[in-house]
Amino acid sequence: MNMTLRTAVILLLGAAAPALAADQDVLPVNTDEIAHYRDVGEWVVHENRTRSTCFISRSDAEGHLVQIGLTKDKDYGYIGIFQKGAKLEEGTDAVAVIVNGNLYVGESKAVVHGTSNDYEGGYVLATGETAKQLRLDLEQQEEMIVFPNKPFTVTISLGHLRNAIYEARECTGKLQGS
Repeated sequence: MNMTLRTAVILLLGAAAPALAADQDVLPVNTDEIAHYRDVGEWVVHENRTRSTCFISRSDAEGHLVQIGLTKDKDYGYIGIFQKGAKLEEGTDAVAVIVNGNLYVGESKAVVHGTSNDYEGGYVLATGETAKQLRLDLEQQEEMIVFPNKPFTVTISLGHLRNAIYEARECTGKLQGS
């Protein structure tokens, strides 16, 4: 990772907390009623019946898990990034992804549905203009870099992402009766 990117990660750590606190109700929790909706390529679309929204997830044999969730208005709400064996303390470590050269930073959180106790990671919440840019970046790229400032940095394929997000939007619409 180059020095400019490392500096950006450090500077954005303090800026992540207000965005994360802005909309905690979008994140799934273990008490939510979650159901399988359908598979799209390597992505799984999940219904969050408690929050009337849907999210997608993808995991691999190397122990990486990514969740991308939608808000009730069907816009991007968060990216959850988890790694088996990662050692992060809740609320104290930053988690980050790079998509299309843009850095998005969040905060470590407890693990939620679709994961086991072996995964640790956190969420990057997207609101306002950040959500719009994140949507554009995710839909235009084929990969994202997860945990760029950690020894367990990994590149995740975004293949079939557009189709999976389309299905998650359809799922959210059905849950909301629209």
